[in-house]
Amino acid sequence: MQLTRLCVLALLLLFAAVNSARAQVALTAGSSLFREQGGPLHMDVVMPSVNAAVDVAEPLQLRVGWMADIVSGASVAVVDAPADRVDAITTATVSDTRHQLSGGLTLRDTQGSVDVTYHHAFENDYRSDNFAVTARTDLRDRNTGFELGYARAFDRVCDVAGTFEPVEKPRLDSSKGCFSDDKTRSTRELAIHTLQAGITHVWTPVFTTRLGVLAQLLHGFQVNPYRAVRIGKTAAQEHAPTDRARYALSASGRYWLVPLSAALGLEARVYRDSWGISSFSGELSYDQKLFGDVRLRLRLRYYAQGRAAFYSDDYMLAPKGRYFTGDRELSAMRSALFGVAFRWQLPTDESGRLLGFLSSFALVLKGDLLRSFFDEFHYDRAEVPNTLAQLLSLELRATL
Repeated sequence: MQLTRLCVLALLLLFAAVNSARAQVALTAGSSLFREQGGPLHMDVVMPSVNAAVDVAEPLQLRVGWMADIVSGASVAVVDAPADRVDAITTATVSDTRHQLSGGLTLRDTQGSVDVTYHHAFENDYRSDNFAVTARTDLRDRNTGFELGYARAFDRVCDVAGTFEPVEKPRLDSSKGCFSDDKTRSTRELAIHTLQAGITHVWTPVFTTRLGVLAQLLHGFQVNPYRAVRIGKTAAQEHAPTDRARYALSASGRYWLVPLSAALGLEARVYRDSWGISSFSGELSYDQKLFGDVRLRLRLRYYAQGRAAFYSDDYMLAPKGRYFTGDRELSAMRSALFGVAFRWQLPTDESGRLLGFLSSFALVLKGDLLRSFFDEFHYDRAEVPNTLAQLLSLELRATL
């Protein structure tokens, strides 16, 4: 039903655009493939998407979009189950499809803009509604830009029904019966508030910087209901605090190398949250015009974080209070990423059109290779096998 409504709305917007002499339609369609594998653990995610933006009038733009995450693979069922070899890790089959429908509008003038966006996402065991408002303005003869945004998410998570002591609560065995009248299933809620701000400044015609801050408050169910941790002789669903506060500060700069038709970028980000995790990431990027309207972008990113205050590699021998988790990303970890992207903007004819009806058309191809390192996390005595991931994406962008 939601997909049908979205398609109808998109067609109405396109019809309005075609019948308006001043309207412009921007279409984007593409798909990404994420793959992570190693030993008995593997995960494949296909992510198709379609988006449309219509300039209905001079100050107003309307947007609609759809994307999906089609997930299949095998994940860990019980963390710390006896496993001295990689092939002995207990696994559970994962198969689900998440849809996200979005709509929004932008009001703009010569000095700034206001964006309002709504997302509705749903899958077998999860529901989410997200509202976001972002305001931007230009100051100091457009040399300085300021951005302020707020988002509110209402998430609902499927879980095991009943009242249990944390060390006795079983994990969710499947998504069957979720969001129905099945008495063995319940719904947990998660509220997320996000506030962010940024300042961009143009120092010279070839050098710009940006500072950004982010604060996020989460309240509610924040664990994977399918994942259990061995506590004594039992395996209990992981248990984490219901409240979490996150804070991040980022700084970036971009310098244009005019003689080379290139640009060099550098970004750093520090993060801290109330669960005790602190992290740092740094990214170096290089954009180069190759020939005609073909551009190449390379990037390197390094990330390092400390462990959560309640994280332990073995809760049977070294418990850390009343909380316990089997999430490897709450342990101390590091990662390194290398990415490459090509963008080809097709040239137009003398009239400024393509095929007689397109004002622009671009093809974007991206690939990322991510390697993660877990120095403290193990599956009993087995090392983490799935530490290498690849992401490939293809995107087509057209303007009518």
